[in-house]
Amino acid sequence: MLVSARTASAESSTVSDAAPGAPVERTDVRAPEGRAVLGGVPVARQVLSGALGSGDRSGAITFAYAGDSITARPDSWLHVLEPDRRFHAVGGYAHSGYRADQVLHEIRPVPGADVLVVELGTNDVNQAVPTARTIRDVDALVREVGAEHTLVVAGPPSDRTSSRWGADRRAGQLVLSRALERDATEHGWSYVDPFVAFRRADGAWVRGSSPDGIHGTAATNVVVARAMAAAITEAAR
Repeated sequence: MLVSARTASAESSTVSDAAPGAPVERTDVRAPEGRAVLGGVPVARQVLSGALGSGDRSGAITFAYAGDSITARPDSWLHVLEPDRRFHAVGGYAHSGYRADQVLHEIRPVPGADVLVVELGTNDVNQAVPTARTIRDVDALVREVGAEHTLVVAGPPSDRTSSRWGADRRAGQLVLSRALERDATEHGWSYVDPFVAFRRADGAWVRGSSPDGIHGTAATNVVVARAMAAAITEAAR
């Protein structure tokens, strides 16, 4: 795990909210009942909003989340952390396939959040969104949520070196992660790369750590969740 600064995406778009005039890469299929499916999981189960977790969370570190499928999928780091009563996700928004600007459009202020966890940009890379625009959207999102502290998360590895938008997804993820780290440093935010153990030198996934070259396996996500727990704890100090 790499954590820096003071305190401390990842799939094709499957929705029609792309920027005006932009093509939408559709890799989804249709389940028998007609629901969209991405990576074998109904998209309806890959959207999160509001508070998560139950039981007494008094004394827990409160945090908000803003993410794409790396956060929203059923086996994500966020769901791994959900039963852990040391933490309480008190609000936020995550949607598989969404770019940073799309999550910015949906998210709202989250009163009471000690830390905002921002895990965004991999779909921006896929759709060849300029890095500077992604950074502006992340900055606007941080202002909108209004948490006391911010934790910015590096983009995940990628086995994909192309997309329908002509982007080299693997190289683009590395470029975006460096830009996110610089942005976090400039603002005094925290930054974490929870994928260090699973990222090869060329930016691809370590063999066996991803089922599709985009997302981590369930076992990978357990390790990522441990890194995220440590980073959220450090960011809240």
